[in-house]
Amino acid sequence: MTIAQIISSDGYIHSIRGEENNTDIVKAQFYFPHVSDYIQGAIREKKPFIFSARSGNAQIGIKMDRISPDEAPVLDGARVFLEGQIQNLNPLLDNALDLFQKGDEIGRIAILDPELRVNDVRHYLHKRLFVGRKVAKGYYDGFEIHEETDPYSGKTCDYISVELEPYQYVFEPEAMNLSSINSVIKKGRSALSKIRSRIQIDLKKKHLKKKALFIGAIKISLGDIIGVVDTIVEPEGTNIDHLPARILDPFRTFRDRQVELYNFGDQDISLAKIKVRIRFYRTNNPLTVPLEKTKIKNGYRLYDLLTTSEIHTLFQSIEKESLGMILNKGNFIQIPRAIDSTGEAQLEIIKHCIFESTFRKPRHPRSADMECGYQKTLEKLSALGGVNSRIFIGHDFPSPEVIDALRRSGLRTFLIATHTPSFEDDYVKKMIALTHTQRSGCEFLRYDSGIDKLYTFYHGSFMEPDDKSRFDKVRYWFAFYGSHTKDADNRLTIDLLKRLAAAFGNEMGIVHGGGPGLMKESNDIARQYNIMSIGVAIDLEGEHQQSLTTCDGLIKYKEGLRLARQDHIQKLSNLPIINTGGYGSAEELFISITSMKLHENPLTPVILLDPNGLWEHARQQIIKISQKNYGPVFTPHLIKSCRNAQEAMDELSLFLTHPDMWYKNNNIPRKNIEQARQKSIRIRKKLLRQDVIEVFDTPMVPF
Repeated sequence: MTIAQIISSDGYIHSIRGEENNTDIVKAQFYFPHVSDYIQGAIREKKPFIFSARSGNAQIGIKMDRISPDEAPVLDGARVFLEGQIQNLNPLLDNALDLFQKGDEIGRIAILDPELRVNDVRHYLHKRLFVGRKVAKGYYDGFEIHEETDPYSGKTCDYISVELEPYQYVFEPEAMNLSSINSVIKKGRSALSKIRSRIQIDLKKKHLKKKALFIGAIKISLGDIIGVVDTIVEPEGTNIDHLPARILDPFRTFRDRQVELYNFGDQDISLAKIKVRIRFYRTNNPLTVPLEKTKIKNGYRLYDLLTTSEIHTLFQSIEKESLGMILNKGNFIQIPRAIDSTGEAQLEIIKHCIFESTFRKPRHPRSADMECGYQKTLEKLSALGGVNSRIFIGHDFPSPEVIDALRRSGLRTFLIATHTPSFEDDYVKKMIALTHTQRSGCEFLRYDSGIDKLYTFYHGSFMEPDDKSRFDKVRYWFAFYGSHTKDADNRLTIDLLKRLAAAFGNEMGIVHGGGPGLMKESNDIARQYNIMSIGVAIDLEGEHQQSLTTCDGLIKYKEGLRLARQDHIQKLSNLPIINTGGYGSAEELFISITSMKLHENPLTPVILLDPNGLWEHARQQIIKISQKNYGPVFTPHLIKSCRNAQEAMDELSLFLTHPDMWYKNNNIPRKNIEQARQKSIRIRKKLLRQDVIEVFDTPMVPF
């Protein structure tokens, strides 16, 4: 059975009738183009419905509604007209109603079809297809289930009441002007951050005052069902209304859902007592992937929904002279390339294109070829939620200025078709910072058409989306340093790597320079044993060092950024393994030691794989430096020269199973150990934004 879609297409202001006398209300006619056959039939059958305003408008205190509850829509073919009104409930908005114009997007119609209402909410709770506030591992709370008799079907149905989250959105009066308010009316939620701030509140101490507006949030994520927020807010009889931005889309409602409450009563009400009512209705499932709790909770991403073939098709629609394209709810907007693509004119062009993509006037149908090629893709992309639903598509990673211009509009997903690009150090750090913010993080995606693979940027490197979970499982990151030349003997390193893989499994990963020689051989062994392998490469094609393309994760720095690349390896790894090598390996050895001396890395054994005594002079020099007090006395005790793989394995086993005992036996001062632990955690969380950092304060299970 195909379940009908109960929500109409976006609606717009068709005409403005004028203001009511002595009120802050404007009468208008609303217009909904291209409504489905189902909605046309439901309107003719006089099934119950709601008119839901655009959420951005409601979040500044604008109430849009029918003139009266008995006001019925008028059908004209596939079009619907509805008489309604626009009311300003926010005392900070001066002349806001004057900003509304014909063509402004305002909201949608939702049919409250009793045949499609979800009767048993517990069925969906059991399947974990929607979740609320997390109170323990795998358990979500923050809502109550109630029963009622549906007035249209007479059946007993569930609804839920949801508690408010302990924060609110507060307007910044000095930021509220005609321009900023007009941006919200025209662009929607993406412009709200310019006029308000989020603050923590104590719900028990905070009240919703009479004749006042409160903008807060509830915690809810939906699966393949639609939620409809009731106008009536608990406790009943208080005359607190939820403004009519009431539709919770399936899939696209992730994490926090903002709510807009207005107290029409004559008493202040404690926010701790207020609960929002939600009822649920079945809908179409546009996805071809199985539902998963984590995706419902955190939001579907582009790579969850599209095949690489569909992604390849998206790039075919970019015009030759275009900087790229913005995809937003079915709108494909080309960004013309300025003569100087790095100048102010290019940013102005981008702003205009952003405006064009977010202001969705009724549009003419696409050509048959376009519609045929994109219809299924657009249906899938409808499951993208919030900021994830806007995508920049291009052939080159945009400049930081372009990224910022797009982000200010609410766009967070960047999809680029390119083969092993190289980056500046600041660009890598910017991607890390933007990707792993707590709220509304960006998604940087790289599509390689040559091998037909899609990669996502995660904690400092591009990897296939499925590899993110493998990355998170790694506890011990071994950095393997050695020569890129064919002359070096790498058999000892390969022997050790095989032993480590057998002992650690997916708890270990390797980090290397992403090039030939030892780096390639280590990567090949890691792939053979299904060990996570991260390559931190550098553009050295002029030195006959081609970058690997078979790493699980890869990031490539531009030519000349040798030290930035080395710092990245240092910060990601925590156990350095130095094979026999050349000048580069010698530099990497001393950078590793210096990082520990500065307490930027946890204090660990520095394994020298040295069957022929190549590193012996270097080790003796380190001893002399410490004897002259030119460096920490404990540094030579970290250096462990091993003639074979078994010696290295024994040393690592002693350290990892009894780290505190190893420190004691090697005379490593407790003060330095703790300082290195604290500082290395602080630096790594700031740079790579990882939640869990291994600093060897907990022994592993002996292997």
